[in-house]
Amino acid sequence: MVQGPKSSGEAVRLLRKAARAKDKTWTVSEVTSDRGRKRGKGSHVMWAVYDAAGTELARGSVTTHPGDMSWTVTPGFEADFEDLFGKGWM
Repeated sequence: MVQGPKSSGEAVRLLRKAARAKDKTWTVSEVTSDRGRKRGKGSHVMWAVYDAAGTELARGSVTTHPGDMSWTVTPGFEADFEDLFGKGWM
């Protein structure tokens, strides 16, 4: 389990690091709609891990405000990717 709240930037950085460690061909990017608009709700933005063929493997959301995310958002983001990277990946 994650050790305390992280900023959204730090969470995405850790996600990219975990994706590279698992498979060098995987990419992490912000999820957008068909019209190119960012996906999310309110101050949350969706991020996803994609394989080399462009298939989405997992997705999760982070907040866009500055500072650390809440005690519920940070572990939720970690949980969104646990099936892909294993427990405690963050």
